[in-house]
Amino acid sequence: MQSESLICQARELLKKGDFVGVYDVAYKALEDQGNADPTLAHLSVLSLARSGATTQAEQLYRKVQDILPPTEDNLSLKARLHKDQFLKAKDPKIKASLGKKARDLYLEAYRINNNYYPAINAATLSLIIGDQNACHRLAKEVLKLCDQSSSTSDDEDYYLDVTRAEANLLLGNDDEIAPMLSHAYMDRYHDYGKLSTTWKQLSLICEQRGISTDCIQAIQPPTVIAFMGQTIHGMGKSPGIDPVDEEMLREQIRSLLKKHKIKIGFGALACGADLMIAEEILKQNGELNVILPFSREEFKRTSVSPAGSAWEEKFDWALERAASVYEIVDDAYTGYDLLYEACSLQIMGLAYLRSQTLGSLAYQVALWNGHPSASPGGTAAAMKRWEALGQKNLVIPVPEPRSKGVAPLPVASSNKIELKRHMKAMIFADVKGYSNLKEKQLPQFISRWFHHLEQIFNNHSKEILFANTWGDAIYLVIDSVSAAARVSLELTQIFSDKELTELELPEDLGLRVATHVGPIFEGYNPLTRKKEYFGTHVNKTARLEPCTPVGSVYVTEPFAALISIEAAGVYRCEYVGNHPLPKNFGRIRMYHLGEI
Repeated sequence: MQSESLICQARELLKKGDFVGVYDVAYKALEDQGNADPTLAHLSVLSLARSGATTQAEQLYRKVQDILPPTEDNLSLKARLHKDQFLKAKDPKIKASLGKKARDLYLEAYRINNNYYPAINAATLSLIIGDQNACHRLAKEVLKLCDQSSSTSDDEDYYLDVTRAEANLLLGNDDEIAPMLSHAYMDRYHDYGKLSTTWKQLSLICEQRGISTDCIQAIQPPTVIAFMGQTIHGMGKSPGIDPVDEEMLREQIRSLLKKHKIKIGFGALACGADLMIAEEILKQNGELNVILPFSREEFKRTSVSPAGSAWEEKFDWALERAASVYEIVDDAYTGYDLLYEACSLQIMGLAYLRSQTLGSLAYQVALWNGHPSASPGGTAAAMKRWEALGQKNLVIPVPEPRSKGVAPLPVASSNKIELKRHMKAMIFADVKGYSNLKEKQLPQFISRWFHHLEQIFNNHSKEILFANTWGDAIYLVIDSVSAAARVSLELTQIFSDKELTELELPEDLGLRVATHVGPIFEGYNPLTRKKEYFGTHVNKTARLEPCTPVGSVYVTEPFAALISIEAAGVYRCEYVGNHPLPKNFGRIRMYHLGEI
């Protein structure tokens, strides 16, 4: 019964396009290999593959393949993994081999029941590997199979529509595609997972044929937004929203959401623009993801309550229905604006990361008064930062207020702390196998260990703000996530197999590297006579590396979100699971970092 419940839960998350959530739910039941459920194993691998975590999906497949029976679905999953590797491969010979293997696996799956699903995938792969004749032959067979198939459910209706569209796209019948995709979208507009998979597949064909995606726009997954804007007048540092304008602004929000097919939003929940947008997303059966700069109780007290009980009720209503809630720090506001800036960056990064996973558009929606920002976390500053990423802002103008406005809650001077927070990246790494070294091996190891660390430090001396080592461990504070990504990947290259052999060190010796980003305190240590960094996020980073395999760099979701916008197209973050942290520090979503 537990497996059935988990399967239902995983499939519901799959509909939302929450591939990360699917993996977390399905993988729970795989920890006991003796009683692992094949359906959950299939869903775990499929969710990783759909999220773009190709390497992790392949590794998990090898782990569970013995419990997967040779059905059409499981053979198609194996073919999917080969296809994903084929699309990412750079070596021409390896690429050609993977492409042909993937196509042949789909054909093998097709021969089991003569169903159109593996056949259409075989047809598309035939196009990509240059076998035009096989592509057209299979596409025509698929159209006949679709005509012979009788629909038994809404799901079947969807797959018949999109499969016909894909076959016609392969055959060059572009004018016939839009009606089929429009009908499919009407049936499954709420199933983000299906829309994402279909969009990526059809986009691949358009790219291969050298045509635009205009003919397949009807099936594009819903748009993802980051949102922010002015608070109720009197709350912020610049003119805010007059309560008499609320309904007029809400009507514009509703119109904007409908026009741009917006169904997924990331933002905070301050009174005014935040809560207005959040409420309208939820009322349209959309998905709300909340990011707060500090604890929800403190945020409600400082950013909602001064506007009155009606806004407090809106806050509670939205928070209760949010798909996720993330707090930059789970503590009180300390009187500085860095937490708001960190929150703004995280909102943008998570929205962009989700849009990349789905293959959808991403915008930032702002209710703006036209004034420059009084702080780095303000609306105008966020709009400027989003534009610098090459992304588009959708702006709803906020009229000048006519009323006096509410009185904001003053921050008591005693709440301001002397030490200031800074947004920094942190790396913790250690050498697995160090504790098993014999005493006579330690001098050789330590000598080479410090030699390699010195080289890395010299190469990145302007970016490394702080470094500390003890035995086999190293802790670094880095100025930016891009620099932290470079340093982290360099650390994994320490101790090649050849060097380990020459030094007569164990072959399984290797580094585990974990990286995070967050607001941390900077202070002067009179004993060491240098700056040091500390705080909750430092403690969290210190507990990450036991989750990390040797030779890999694992990063947190906040880091993955920021690197996706700071260095888009340079690094790839593949989801690896919701990992438990030692010493009862909770669980955290982790990603594998690699270069594209």
